[in-house]
Amino acid sequence: MIVFIAIYLIALCCYFKTRTSGNKKARAINKYLMATMYLTLAFVTFFNKYEFASYQLLLMAALILAWLGDIFLVFDFGRGGDFFLAGNICFTLYEQVVLIDKGGYWFNDFAWTFAVAGIMLAIAIFSSGRWPNKIKMGKMRWPMMFYLSSIFMHGITGLALIIMMPGTNFALMGLGSFLFMVSDIILNLYRYVFNNNKWMIRANSLTYFVGLLLIVLSTVYV
Repeated sequence: MIVFIAIYLIALCCYFKTRTSGNKKARAINKYLMATMYLTLAFVTFFNKYEFASYQLLLMAALILAWLGDIFLVFDFGRGGDFFLAGNICFTLYEQVVLIDKGGYWFNDFAWTFAVAGIMLAIAIFSSGRWPNKIKMGKMRWPMMFYLSSIFMHGITGLALIIMMPGTNFALMGLGSFLFMVSDIILNLYRYVFNNNKWMIRANSLTYFVGLLLIVLSTVYV
């Protein structure tokens, strides 16, 4: 596992270069390597530790959708976003089931996550409408708001895992999900506000791929 993580992190460091190099082929190969690594580890863990007919399958669906998002996003931003949208929904549902089944909580105990995600979405909608010359979404405004609603729920549900199940592997998963949300916030700022800022897109890559790694590792160390 140490060797696996080391190779993954080396590939991530290489991605900081290929992501901003302008060489789309090199970027794709680098990104596909990391995506396939986290998905392969997830598959190996799933078949070794879990029954097929379990709600763990929901997490596998989320990771497969994230992998497909990574595959398509390099060449088709819209199609890649569709896969990530579906993946965020699966991640959120899985983590809510974990809070109920493993944490012993019920819906009303984590209903605050909807309120927090709703407030974040309201701020995004207001800001994009109030300053359209600074937040240049254009026709992508409402599709992005729809997507952001899914990533906010995913990330804030991850925050609930950190707060409500501290000291467990699920808190590690929550941290990964929260970083996933942070990565998408950075990506949107990079794409629609601060174009061509190499450090922002590198921060996006760092938070996203570390987040996915933590999510998968949380299933390994149960």
